[in-house]
Amino acid sequence: MSELSCPNCGAPVPIINKASVYAVCSSCKTLSLKKDVNLEKIGTGGELADDHSIIQLGTLGNYKGTPFRVIGRIQLKFELGFWNEWHLMEGDGSSAWLGEAQGSYYYTKLNVGIPTDKIPTLEGDDDPIVIGSGRRERITPGDSFYLGENWTLKEIMKAVCVGGEGELPIGFETGYEAVLLDLASEDGLFGTLDYSESPALLFSGNFAPLEELNLTGLRQEEVAYNQTQLPAKSIECKGCGASLNQFSPDFSKSLACEYCGSVMDTESDDLKIIAKFDQVSKDNVLLPLGTPIKLPDFPESKVIGVLRKSTEVDDETYTWTDYLLRYKGGYAWLNENGDNWTYFEPLPGVPKWAPGLKRVFQKRSYKWFANADSNTDFALGEFYWKVSAGEKAQIEDFISPPYMISSERTDNELFWSKGTFISFETMKSSVPLDTASKLRKPEIVGVCEPNPFKIRLKRNLWVASALTAVFLAFQVYGCIKAKNQIVYQGKFKYVQTSMPNSEIGSANFRDNSFVTDVFELKGEASENVEIQIEAPELDNKYLFFSAVLINEDTDTAYDTSIETSYYHGVDDGESWSEGSKSDSKSLAEIPPGRYYLRLESQSDFPVGWGSDYNVKVIRDVMSPAPFFLFGIFLWLPLIYTFFRSYSFESKRV
Repeated sequence: MSELSCPNCGAPVPIINKASVYAVCSSCKTLSLKKDVNLEKIGTGGELADDHSIIQLGTLGNYKGTPFRVIGRIQLKFELGFWNEWHLMEGDGSSAWLGEAQGSYYYTKLNVGIPTDKIPTLEGDDDPIVIGSGRRERITPGDSFYLGENWTLKEIMKAVCVGGEGELPIGFETGYEAVLLDLASEDGLFGTLDYSESPALLFSGNFAPLEELNLTGLRQEEVAYNQTQLPAKSIECKGCGASLNQFSPDFSKSLACEYCGSVMDTESDDLKIIAKFDQVSKDNVLLPLGTPIKLPDFPESKVIGVLRKSTEVDDETYTWTDYLLRYKGGYAWLNENGDNWTYFEPLPGVPKWAPGLKRVFQKRSYKWFANADSNTDFALGEFYWKVSAGEKAQIEDFISPPYMISSERTDNELFWSKGTFISFETMKSSVPLDTASKLRKPEIVGVCEPNPFKIRLKRNLWVASALTAVFLAFQVYGCIKAKNQIVYQGKFKYVQTSMPNSEIGSANFRDNSFVTDVFELKGEASENVEIQIEAPELDNKYLFFSAVLINEDTDTAYDTSIETSYYHGVDDGESWSEGSKSDSKSLAEIPPGRYYLRLESQSDFPVGWGSDYNVKVIRDVMSPAPFFLFGIFLWLPLIYTFFRSYSFESKRV
């Protein structure tokens, strides 16, 4: 570390990093340019505003294994408050920056690898830009362009430089206005295009949670301040004189009167009115201002603002309510839509696109659900921006129940948030009893409400698949083990005969009846017997058999019936057929012994006509019929659950 003298007051100005080019005197705020071993005055550093930052010059940290020391700062003011760019010296002497705004931190470095002719050039303050040679286009949040990698524009903002301190690698001018373009990549990177210089400077890096920075040497009084909830204060409405509560004075930038609709700028001492809502109604506001919210898995918070929004689809107006929640260290939104509740948290990046109109965030895939234009109908309470009547935005939703991600795009900002579905029972238990009694049980399916039938469908599919596999294994084992022993086979001919029947005055078919030769059944008493009959020449006729298997020694009989029938034809030019030329029946648990088969047959053949048929008796046969019957009953619940799940999804709004 070296020490130079301030060219204005002569006070010592320590120089920690040899690479520093500019320095601000801590005594007189003179901004100097370092030249060899001297400092040359080039301006003033300005008076920094007390923004209650916990960081100071000399603060140490370690981010992802890289140690650093805070050696300088540039302070900016924009619409939502103050933005600090802390200049860091890393362990190897290189420079980095720690952006700080609204309790969020961004670890970035100056990107020097982008050709200057590729960096967008602004024309005017905000509208068109020029990219490349002669190409002009107006940019809006959500636009993408390539600067070393693909970036998405999240926000266009104007900032005013308040001042600076310590050592800096770049110069600044107190009071200057600069346009900043906040960027995000699908890989989770954060970037800023800073138009305070020409060409613009690109800083890129990562969103850095405070706990990952491992900071030491903090401003302890500000640590205590940030850990203390500032008390609410009373404000008199400039529109109607009503007394209003400001629950979060250190957070809110505007306050909307719940009685007359006037919106006041809480950053101005005179609380000037900056907007007014023509109609204000609290009829459908289920969570009044100040309501404490104690949702499981989320920080305890309080309702400080209410937005009523609407959209028109096919000439129908749909409305919903967004409740702004404030907790120490952050904020969230609680959305009520059709009495369904969703808790939304802001996302620092831009979710990745995936095939099939999907987005991916934290390795979870979200499918596209809907988009719409929203209009702000009225507002109550306080907000972290200067809310105005008739604010419009484009909303796009992607769902993966019980979660969803949503983008809200305005002319100047693209805001992403992640939603978590809150069940009716959970919501009722998370608010005071008097508020819970006003909540209504939803009658429609929520946007990201979990599908209970989908869970059952997966369970039933797993159970059905597992049991089918087990039963199939038993079936295959049975087929392999079965003997399939042919113990008898013969070929016979059926011929139709007739005999007079005086009682009905017509010809009556006489049964063809006979018995087969004796055959022997071996094996166990638990083994079955299958009787198969096939009539290969059967054509538009049937053959019916009454079959009896008889034990020659005990005269024990086992009877069954078998029918072969085959019909076909042409109707309206289309061929059809039904039935089969073969059939079989199984007789269970036939003891071993000597048996013969008695067959009685009849048919619809004309007199004198008939058909050949084959008879086969098989011992110990494994039939596939039980497996298929089991499968039908096993998969029926799955089919039922599938249709219930489909019906549930079709009702999602």
